[in-house]
Parts: sequence; structure tokens; C-alpha cells
Amino acid sequence: MYEKVKELLINKNILIVEDEIDLRDIMFESIQEYVNEIFVAKNGLQGLELFQEKNIDLIISDIHMAKMTGLRMSHEIRKFDPFIPIIFLTAYDTDKNMLEAIEVKSRSVLKKPFDKKQLLVSMMLAMNSFKEEFTLYNLSHGYEYNADTKELILDKKIISLTKKEQRLLELLLKHKEHSVSFSLIENYVWMENGATPDAIRMFINKLRKKIYPELIQNIQGIGYKLTIK
Repeated sequence: MYEKVKELLINKNILIVEDEIDLRDIMFESIQEYVNEIFVAKNGLQGLELFQEKNIDLIISDIHMAKMTGLRMSHEIRKFDPFIPIIFLTAYDTDKNMLEAIEVKSRSVLKKPFDKKQLLVSMMLAMNSFKEEFTLYNLSHGYEYNADTKELILDKKIISLTKKEQRLLELLLKHKEHSVSFSLIENYVWMENGATPDAIRMFINKLRKKIYPELIQNIQGIGYKLTIK
């Protein structure tokens, strides 16, 4: 099992948000050999700041913390990223906690105390579920996007994308055939830095030149839509 865990998590960056120092250290030691990098925070406020600064693939967060709870942090993160897998930790699995965890699309809720195997299995299931939902997309005209490796591919050749271009393409893909608003694009791609509609338009045009213009449709006064033909 542990080899499968390593295979799935080896290139992933993990954010641990936990106010209990001992538990935070135990989780760090339990998963460090299976993942790429681990970032730690002692409350939701620090967790939110790290999420905005770093490239995070999976979040493991306590629910009850001072300054900002894990649930409040997750609501804020969902404004930027509707899809990143989140695993909650709690000593009190109340109905209210469970309902709020569902609201922010949590992949799992682990009740304390838990062991290393339970934690790793939860992480593996969360990433597996994410991969099944969203991994390799056929963009037509010979183009594909691999969300796991974050590569745009044309006839087996990799086309270089910036991190912002990756995030923009992923956002449009996850909402394909549906309009994505300027505000969601701004929050998801630029996060706390912000961007004007004109800056977004220029960025879209730059990305269109790397793919083909018809893929990204302008929805007047609303935003953009990805249309695969």
C-alpha cells in the first residue's frame, strides 16, 4: 500500500494547518517521505496566507483553531480555488461540522485520534478522487492538457505554460461549456494581487496564441467559456 501512496503523492505539495504542535509534528514525520514538500501553519489565517503564496496540491486542516477556523479558511480558499482537495481533522464530529465540511467540498473528515495509515489512506483517496475527476483533457485540434503534470501537449510535444496560464486553463476546463466570470478568473488566477478586465483580456489573448483562438470564447459582459469542437 505504501508504495502506491508514494507513487500518487511523490510530486505533491501538502499544506498542514493544525494548532496542536505535537500532532502537527507527527503528521509531518508520517508523510514527509511520501510527498514533495510540506508547508505547516498553526491557524487558518496562516494557512490561507501559505495557500496564496505557495503551489499547494492538498490541504489537511484542523477544524477548530484560534484566529481563523479551518472551515472559515476553507470558505476563503474556495473563492480562489473551487477544486483543491481538503481533508478536515476534528475531535468533535458534530452534525454542524459535517454539514459545513460538505459545503466546502471536503474530501474527508478524520476524527482524532487517528494513525499514520488512516491519514495516508485519506490523502490517497482524496488525490485519487481528484485525478479521476480531472486529469487528461482532449482539447481537439491535436491539443491535450494533463492536469496532473500541468502540461499542454500538441502531438506529443510540450508547449510551455506559465503558472498563471496553467491555472487559467484549468479553471476554464473545470467549467467547460459554462461561462466563467471575470471575478472568478481574477480570484482563481491572480488571487490576492487582483487584475483588471483589460489585463484578463490581454492574458486570454496570449493564451489563445499558444492553443487555437476558437477554444476560448468571449461571453460579452460576463467572462469566458471554453468550447471544445
